[in-house]
Amino acid sequence: MKKKSDRLSPPERRSQLIEATLICLMREGARGLSSRKICAQAQVSVGLLNHHFSSQEQLVAAAYEESSRRHHETLRARIQADAQNQDAPIKTLVSCAFEEDIMHPDQLRAWVVFWSKTIDSKMMRATHDRINERLQSYLIEVLAQSLPNCAGDLRVLAIEYSALVDGLWLDWSLNGKHQSAELWQTILNQWLDRTLALASAPVPD
Repeated sequence: MKKKSDRLSPPERRSQLIEATLICLMREGARGLSSRKICAQAQVSVGLLNHHFSSQEQLVAAAYEESSRRHHETLRARIQADAQNQDAPIKTLVSCAFEEDIMHPDQLRAWVVFWSKTIDSKMMRATHDRINERLQSYLIEVLAQSLPNCAGDLRVLAIEYSALVDGLWLDWSLNGKHQSAELWQTILNQWLDRTLALASAPVPD
């Protein structure tokens, strides 16, 4: 009897292998980056993995891209669905930052692998730069809509937001096992209050 995976189309097989890679990385971090473990998770042969991905580097880059795509699409969908904050989508962005379908502590193991490989791999660096530029562009779009009278540099503000969220998420992932994300959300809310106040302040003559 053929395995279910044998009946998948090539794009579906690639997606299956990427999904298995993400699961293994979130479960075990760098230790999960094993062809044997990934293929066991996907219930396919190592030969099938090698057929679709010529190198481990290519597979990890694809997993990084997919993880980022999901995060970006979830954020965009959440903002579009929030009818109350259409004029200030930054409020929605901040309010959902620590919800589990946006960010989850288990994702840290996978992202540590992605980030570490970005240092030495040209392919991973290119993937990272593409992901970062896409996120920054979207944040600038959200900020521009939310702060139409802001006199400051929106790109700088977007980088500030990204750095703050990444830092808070890292701290939450490492130290928040026995408590909710309320503390980290409060810090992010304070950033939002300061940003909105600064944007609404009159420009000096």
